[in-house]
Parts: sequence; C-alpha cells; structure tokens
Amino acid sequence: MAFQLRREPRSILVAALCPIGDTLFLTPALAQLRRRFADARMLALVSPSNAGILDGNPDVDGLLLTPERGAGPEWHRFLAGVQRLSRERFDLIVNFSAAGEIVTALARLRAPRLSLQMPPFWMLVGARTEEYRARHAIDHYFKAIEPLIPIPTDPDERTPRFYLNSDERAQARELLGRLGVAPDSTLVTMHVGGDGYDGRKQWAPDRFATVAAHLIERYGARILLIGGKVDIPLAQETAALLPAGAVHMLAGATSLKGTGALIEVSTLFVGNDSSPLHIAAAVNTPAVGIYGPSDWREFSPVGRAGYRSKLVYSTLPCYPCFRFIGNDAFWYRNPCYTYACLKAISPAEVIASVEELLGGQTKSSLTG
Repeated sequence: MAFQLRREPRSILVAALCPIGDTLFLTPALAQLRRRFADARMLALVSPSNAGILDGNPDVDGLLLTPERGAGPEWHRFLAGVQRLSRERFDLIVNFSAAGEIVTALARLRAPRLSLQMPPFWMLVGARTEEYRARHAIDHYFKAIEPLIPIPTDPDERTPRFYLNSDERAQARELLGRLGVAPDSTLVTMHVGGDGYDGRKQWAPDRFATVAAHLIERYGARILLIGGKVDIPLAQETAALLPAGAVHMLAGATSLKGTGALIEVSTLFVGNDSSPLHIAAAVNTPAVGIYGPSDWREFSPVGRAGYRSKLVYSTLPCYPCFRFIGNDAFWYRNPCYTYACLKAISPAEVIASVEELLGGQTKSSLTG
C-alpha cells in the first residue's frame, strides 16, 4: 500500500540522530524534502556531536537537541530533550536513524512516519541481498523518502551539503595567517583519527607521518592535523614524527565548521573513512580516503561532477566487515581487533594515490 498524506504537512520533524558522517550523507535527501515541502516548517532532531553538520543548512528551520547541552548528567539532559520534543506537533516525521525511532516514540509523537527501509528480519539475520550491501549510504536515505519523493536522477543532487559562511572562512584564513601559512602554500589537511567502529578505522600514525614527510619533502607542503578532541593523542603522535615547522597540530582546536573551512582551502585532504573525508568531498577538496574495515561501496566520498578522490583499501578475503546498518544482525558483534586490513595498506600505496591527485599541481588546477 502506497504511503499517503491526508494533507500537505505544515510541520516536519527530521530525526537525524546519526554519526557525523552519516548526517552529511543524509543532506541530499533533506534537500529533496525541502524542495517538495517548500512552505513547511522543518526541524531536525540532532545530538550535540552532529549538530554542526546541519548548522546553517537552509533546508532546516531549526535544530532540536537531545541530549540538550549544559551541566548535569547526560541522562537528565537526554530526558529534558525528549520532554521538549514532546511539546512539539508535527504533520510528518522522517526517521533517518534507529535512535530517532526510539526518541520519537519516547516523546509520544503522533504523525505519519517515513523511516529507513530495512531488510526483512534484519535484526535476526542481517541483509541477504547484494543490492542492499552495494547501496551507498546516500541512497539509503533517498530510499527512506522514496514513498513521497522520487529518487533524483541528477548526480549532482547526490552531493552532500556542508554550508560555510563568510565569517567561518575568514576565521580559517586568519588562523592560517597566524600559523605563517602563505596563501599559495601546498596545504594538506590530515585526519589521523576517527572514533567510529570502536576506533578500528584508524590507520597507524607512523604511516600517516611517512606520507606527510613525502609531501613535505617533495612539495614543501604544510600539514594540518585536524579532528576533534578525541583525536588529539593520535595527532600528537603523528606530529612528533615530523619537522616542527611544517606540521600544525589543530586537532581539538577548531569547531566542526572551522575544520570544514580549513579543509575547503586545502590543496589536498588525506584521512581515514570518517566525517572529515566526506566534508572534503562536500567542499570539493581532492581527497585520499583510507578504508580499513569499511565497505568503500557504501561509504565512498561523493562530490559534484568532476570531483577527484582516490580510495585505498585492502584486498584481504575478510574485507569489508563494517557496513551500513541492516547488513548485520542486531545481536552481531564483530570480534576482530587485529587491524589486519589497515596493516595491509602500505604508505607507498597512499603516496601513489596522493601523487595521482596532486602531481605538482595546485588546487585551482585540480578542481577547475
């Protein structure tokens, strides 16, 4: 039976309680919702960690936080966020995450709902079709709204949206000026962290340092080590292996938008499969993505037509073992902590990909 609305919605809730990278992947579907319901009031339910992705996004009219920011136990702030949500009234709910299903149920929201289309009995047995396993995360979010909105055919409409304003860009330029980075420098942002999948997507700091040293020696590159506070130890370990004047430790020192603005002005991005890699695609900065357990088919960076990226991943028989929700049963916990897939990726492979993208060129010649 087709999904039908009794009336044109005047108020829509988009539940986006997702990891940061996944939040970026859902923005193309969010843009389609806005186009279809241009006059509706659209609020997004987010957590403090991923709110920055949708901050300033013109497709949403406001953000609702759970847990709310502030002092006190997290559980108390979570309940405060649910209570605040319960006072809202919506004509349509779009759940882009399993957590959103739970929170909207706790808030006792009553409205027609769209949700991720999961395989039958996935909680017990996981996905069993190659079509589901090969579907990109962006297309999973499009499928969620497909009962109301056809999946777009223009490839550019699949590009994630990450909005920066003039102040955020100016602050990035000011920061680079304080660091003594000239505007014409070969600037490379590196993300050596990423706490998703229990940290099992993190290539070794000494291998990142080998790639950075090559960039410094061959191109006179300036290296920015970016990320959140959780990435500070790995970034510090990498920085300790490099010449002090060529590397700048910025992990934990900038906001999510500030990090995005630095990536935007960079010549190249190099990093693990994590949100900064996908921000690079959204702001059209060429990127080399390092994929350990992640399925590159489901989580590859997506940019506008002509966007250039290189993905490096292992060819081990067990690769990949980290996929989009629904691929594995709810009860399944991957016991592998050998990091074999990451250890199989050599610095030489990543350097070769860097050379293919960079090759002595400037960012303007890379991106046109």
